[in-house]
Amino acid sequence: MILDTLLIEVASGGGAHSPEKSSKTFHYQCVYKTNHCLKTPNVREAILTRLRLPEEARAIDLYERLNRRYFQFADQLPPLLRHLAHKRSTFLGGPEDEGFEGVSGLNPVLASTPWLFWETFCELDDERFLAIAEAGTMFVLASIVLDHIVDGHAEPLKGTALLHQALYEHGITVYRKTFPSSSSFWANFNRLASDHLAGLAKELEAQSNVHRMHLEDMIQMAHGKVSPIVTTIAALVEALGRPEVLRPIEASLKYIAVASQMLDDVGDWEDDINTGHFTYYLSCLMPSEVWEKGSEPSVDDLRSILEAGWTDVEHLRWVVEWLDHSIEAVRGMDCPAWIEYVDGYRKRTDENMTAAVARHLMEKLRPIIPPPHA
Repeated sequence: MILDTLLIEVASGGGAHSPEKSSKTFHYQCVYKTNHCLKTPNVREAILTRLRLPEEARAIDLYERLNRRYFQFADQLPPLLRHLAHKRSTFLGGPEDEGFEGVSGLNPVLASTPWLFWETFCELDDERFLAIAEAGTMFVLASIVLDHIVDGHAEPLKGTALLHQALYEHGITVYRKTFPSSSSFWANFNRLASDHLAGLAKELEAQSNVHRMHLEDMIQMAHGKVSPIVTTIAALVEALGRPEVLRPIEASLKYIAVASQMLDDVGDWEDDINTGHFTYYLSCLMPSEVWEKGSEPSVDDLRSILEAGWTDVEHLRWVVEWLDHSIEAVRGMDCPAWIEYVDGYRKRTDENMTAAVARHLMEKLRPIIPPPHA
């Protein structure tokens, strides 16, 4: 651990080395270790955004068939919508000329939950499994597009709104073909749709009327965003005839939704303040009276506040707790891919926390540790 390295170096005082060499060693080790750790989370992105499929030919075949179904849907759309449906930026941002890979290009939790919990849902026959995966994928993609529209990031706005409608209608159509109107699935569908709408409305309220945001607000927004994903699980559970499975998986998904939202907000606070995107984490960094006066502090102001306290470390500890709860919620279930997925976030959080602690220690020790001489 970086903290251990720093404390050992300080305690040893450089051993038999001269004071000058000792302070040089400490300075170099601090800078190298901190910078090295800060780069590590980028490596973790591969773990968080790529699904490792079960080593079964059937699982791989179904996944490939789902991807083909998406592009079959996209290719029958009108030209403008077809173009948007084939662009990565429509769903994930990034370069305008980069093509969308389909479900394989998404974070696994978005469209691949049937495979993340494969051991539970593989009992379903191919057509039923695939129909639910298809409906869930379209419904989740529609929610992503709607989120961009609400955030004001959709481009072009009118075309994106039409694509949202096409995705939503296709997803609902497949769900209706799969479950009769009398199915208990629709009660869960309506409950989760209501949560989704409430979360988006809370987000819009927070951005429109900047004020002291509460933790409960952030949790409601995170739960709203994950609700379309939980809908896929609700459908799988209904088809399987095992209603008791929904509660633990839904709880696990909600815990990781809150954790990942906080993790993103801690890491992206500079971009958020520059783009005027208000988050719970930003509300914790700045005094509420600043917002009440209608003024916004600069990045430098917030960096000074952050360096003076340990707000980032405190919030990363919360992330760890939520991730631990996510794993605890499914204890006893056979879901190795899901545990591995959550563990990827856990490792990324540990790395971020280690880097944050190192930065704070460097700031505290900077006045008493002279920089190395040229």
